[in-house]
Amino acid sequence: MDNIFVLKLILSFIVGSLWITMVTILAEKYGTRIGGLMAGLPSTILISLFFIAWTQSERVAVDATTIVPIIGGINCIFIVAYIFLLKINFWVALGGAFLIWTLLSFGIVLINFNSFPVSAISYACLVLITHYIVEKVLKVRSKAGRQMQYTLSIMIFRGVLGGLVIVSAIIVTKIGGPLIGGMFVMFPAMFVGMIFMTYFSHGTTFSAAVMKSSILGAISVVIYGIMVRYTYITLGFIGGTVVSMAVSFASSCVIHRYLMRKTS
Repeated sequence: MDNIFVLKLILSFIVGSLWITMVTILAEKYGTRIGGLMAGLPSTILISLFFIAWTQSERVAVDATTIVPIIGGINCIFIVAYIFLLKINFWVALGGAFLIWTLLSFGIVLINFNSFPVSAISYACLVLITHYIVEKVLKVRSKAGRQMQYTLSIMIFRGVLGGLVIVSAIIVTKIGGPLIGGMFVMFPAMFVGMIFMTYFSHGTTFSAAVMKSSILGAISVVIYGIMVRYTYITLGFIGGTVVSMAVSFASSCVIHRYLMRKTS
């Protein structure tokens, strides 16, 4: 295993650990709308595309963004499946959501999907449909923040779990080309961490509410991938990362304002 890839894994573990720990604390302190929004900020995709460009080339990273939007739409289906199956039990919900994600995502790879416009349109449709389902059909409601005593063991557990989920996605990305790489940079690693933390800390309704908010919150992740597609070649992967982060974070603020206005 080369030194650059080892560095990639180490940085991925650190960022994943810190990010998921911070997000779950914010969700518990300020409520599910902010928690879901924070869960949607680019983390796995940011790290993965940056290191794909560094270790291979900007072109490979750009090619990997072709299926980013449509896999983002499949992530929305993952959330709906999880919330719906929670009526049975937690493990059925998580396992069923993973099974659906795996079948749909690998299906996209197996047909050698390569149309970015279709990918983007599919994502827009899936966001609208899944958001309608959780709001109007499943009737998931946002929850207020919860107070919690943060012990060292809780913080270590959250950090280690978050880091391991991110690192697992990075390892799988290395073994494939741009298409399967694009699939795994969108692996719902952050969602998995959030699901574990919120469910075992506060139960079914709180976990479902955080994941509902993540459908809109994760729009910024897809926006990040789109920006990378159009900035990495012209600005280089460092400049492209900075610009893409700025646009993605700005979109997160707009989404947050929309959610606050809608639920006030």
